[in-house]
Amino acid sequence: MSASSITAATPVDDPSSPPGGSVLAQIREHAALAPALARRWAWDYLRELGDGGRRDELAALFALGTAPEGPDGPMEGLIVGKLFGIPETRLANPLMKIDPTWRGKTFDLREGTGFNRLSPLARYSLRAVAPLYGGLRRAGAEVVGFGFDHKIDRAAYPPFNQVRALDYSPAQYRNPSVRTFPIKRTRDEIVELLPGLYLGRALLTLPDGEVRLIAYFALREFSREPGAQS
Repeated sequence: MSASSITAATPVDDPSSPPGGSVLAQIREHAALAPALARRWAWDYLRELGDGGRRDELAALFALGTAPEGPDGPMEGLIVGKLFGIPETRLANPLMKIDPTWRGKTFDLREGTGFNRLSPLARYSLRAVAPLYGGLRRAGAEVVGFGFDHKIDRAAYPPFNQVRALDYSPAQYRNPSVRTFPIKRTRDEIVELLPGLYLGRALLTLPDGEVRLIAYFALREFSREPGAQS
C-alpha cells in the first residue's frame, strides 16, 4: 500500500470529515503496527499535498496535530510545496527547484535549543541574501546554523492550538533580519501527526506587527535498515 492508494481509497474531500482528516486517520491506524512505514506514507502524502498546492488541506492537517513531546535529535526535513505570502518568494521558489538547500533540523530537547542543517551549497547561496551572517559551520557532509530556542506554546496564528514553537530571535544566535532573509522575525511551529512525524509551518512577523503564514514543512525521524553502513 502507498500514500496514493490510501488517498484513492479515502478521498480527502469527504464531506463527513475535515479535509485531510480521513487519510490521516487511516495512516494513524497503521502506525501502531508499522510505525516506520506509516511515517513514509504520511511523508509522501504531505509531499503530494505540497506539490498540488493544497494548502487548505495542510492547514486542516495542522489543526489535527498535537503538541509534541519531541522532537529530540536530528530530523530529516522536507519543504512542503512552495513558499508563499511575501514578494521574496518569487526569487526563492525558483532557487529551491535547483537545490532546496535545507536538509532538516536538530533538537536538544533537554536544553530547549536547536539548529538547522543545510547542504554545503548554502555557504554560497546565502551570501546573496544574508551576506553578513557568519553563523554557518561545517558539520560532516552538511553545514549547520540558524539556531533557535523551542518550547510548547500557544500558536501565534489560527487555529491557535498548542504547538512546539521555535524562536529565532535570541541575540546569541545572531540570526539575520534583512528583508531578503528575515529569519530573526520568523517563528516556526510544529505539531505531531504520528510518532516521529511532524508537520511544521513558518510564520513571519511583518514590520507592522502582522503575523503571516509563509510556508509549510515536515520533519521525521531518520529510518535505517539494520546492518546498513553509514
